[in-house]
Amino acid sequence: MPVTLINVFSVPAAKEAAFVQWWQDVKEHITKQEGFISGKFHKSLKSDSRFNYINVAIWENETLYWKAYEKSVTPMKEKLGQLGVEMTPALYRVAFEY
Repeated sequence: MPVTLINVFSVPAAKEAAFVQWWQDVKEHITKQEGFISGKFHKSLKSDSRFNYINVAIWENETLYWKAYEKSVTPMKEKLGQLGVEMTPALYRVAFEY
């Protein structure tokens, strides 16, 4: 059953360009992982939003997501630390549609 990853980022204004460029490189790796279905990367319309970037990605199932996560988490956290970015990922299932 598909799961949705919602990953919120708090990116310092001075590091936004570097973060977005880095994410372009990251997505090239992520999209090739087994189980990845689709993703969208969002930027807040408000410049003072705490979470100014949000990644929403659909994965075939939780097991394949965690497998991909384990491959990428260490270098990802290192780079985010260098950029001063806070990241909070979580997996969700659709509760209902409207």
